[in-house]
Amino acid sequence: MKDYHFERDDHEFDQTIRLDDINEELKKLEKEKEQVEDDLGDKDAFLDAFESEKFDMKPVGSEPEIAKSTDGKVPPNDGDEPFLNKKTVAIVTAVAVVVAIACFALVRGMFPSGNKDKALAQNEMPMLIQGVLDGGELIVYDIKQDVNKSIAITEETVLTNEQGQISPEMQFNAGDLVLIGLDKDGKNIINISLGGEIHTIEETGLTADTAAKQLVAEGKKYSYREQTMFLYNQEEVNPKELEACDVLVLKSYDNIVWSVDVAEYHGYISVENKDNIVNGKFKLDEEEEVALVEVERIPVKEGTHTITVSGDNIEKRTDSVFVETGEVYVYDLSKAQEKVGVLIINANVTDYKLYINGTLVDSTVPSVLPLGEYDVVILKNGYTEWSQHIKLDSDTLSIDAELQKDIQFGTVVISSNVDGAQLYIDGKEMGVSPLEMSLPYGSYNLEVYKSGYEPFSTTVWVNSSSTHVKVELERE
Repeated sequence: MKDYHFERDDHEFDQTIRLDDINEELKKLEKEKEQVEDDLGDKDAFLDAFESEKFDMKPVGSEPEIAKSTDGKVPPNDGDEPFLNKKTVAIVTAVAVVVAIACFALVRGMFPSGNKDKALAQNEMPMLIQGVLDGGELIVYDIKQDVNKSIAITEETVLTNEQGQISPEMQFNAGDLVLIGLDKDGKNIINISLGGEIHTIEETGLTADTAAKQLVAEGKKYSYREQTMFLYNQEEVNPKELEACDVLVLKSYDNIVWSVDVAEYHGYISVENKDNIVNGKFKLDEEEEVALVEVERIPVKEGTHTITVSGDNIEKRTDSVFVETGEVYVYDLSKAQEKVGVLIINANVTDYKLYINGTLVDSTVPSVLPLGEYDVVILKNGYTEWSQHIKLDSDTLSIDAELQKDIQFGTVVISSNVDGAQLYIDGKEMGVSPLEMSLPYGSYNLEVYKSGYEPFSTTVWVNSSSTHVKVELERE
């Protein structure tokens, strides 16, 4: 936005509209002085009349009278003539009158008349500056007339700041809400003011209800219009994008906000990789602690912020982060330091394989694990699988693992050269040959009897899925 420093083409650079005003006032002063002199009359005539008066200059007291000559005339005075004579008094009086009139006119010129101020005030209309062009041209929205128009600042325009002071060096920007007095053609600006009935207030905690066209907060409500400008660094922003942390400067007329300048805009903090944190808690600066699962994207003011995160399975951590306006700071919890515990397994076997959540780990040393829940499995040949779901929620967890031997069965087929022989396994009658049975892995004592034949006995080893025993009986 350029600085409006108006110049005349035929004057030096530093001669501004304020100096022109002073020159005009001096011209008016000369005219008023001439008018006063006309009203007083000819000064020479005044002095002649003043000198024609008979003043008795005799001193008070009993001084002797002045001697006269025989012809009645006063003899010449040999000494100096008295200073306070008629002529001197007349001159001093005339000069004092002229000085008094000049001072009055000067003071009057310095303070414009009330009627003039009143006339300007009556012409002032509220307008919203929508754009500033070269040469002092303004694109404005006239609030009272509900129209857009183009008007111009001239060398004669009186510029008044928020404090009501004339300020020739004032700058104007899009979004300024001003009071403007126009000439009779409505093209040139007579006076423009940032104060008066224009009200400015700074607020935070507001969000926009775009349907109702209101800026709202708890206990507060400001109405705005379709033409209201929302700006951040002279760039327009959508009121939907405003957050409660933003600092807004509201400029209003007649209880309607026409300009919103975002003095402090927001950025965001995004929290990622939080799913593995158990009962996570999140705290931003001095705000209340909230559940971590509820935190997604947080709008914050630009600057440094303090984040504190805790959980059942992580060490409490506090970090300082810097968030820039309009940017998203990603707060990554994938590297959060986890709380750990030691898992100790007391098994009744050795040389086993240990699996934790499906991953083979070293079974010869205790396992250091982040706090949490795990599936533990132990495998060993000749024993059934041992498994257990555990919850590691302390510094140390010790568990006992009792493995059972794995009982495997094999099919045993016993036949003999003579059918119908009686079969006994470890002394227990099992039936007659031929016979098929299922036995656990191991060794057994087999006995075979048949009338008219010699008894038969042997050891049977069952160590595979199928075992066949052929018995040859001999006659007695």
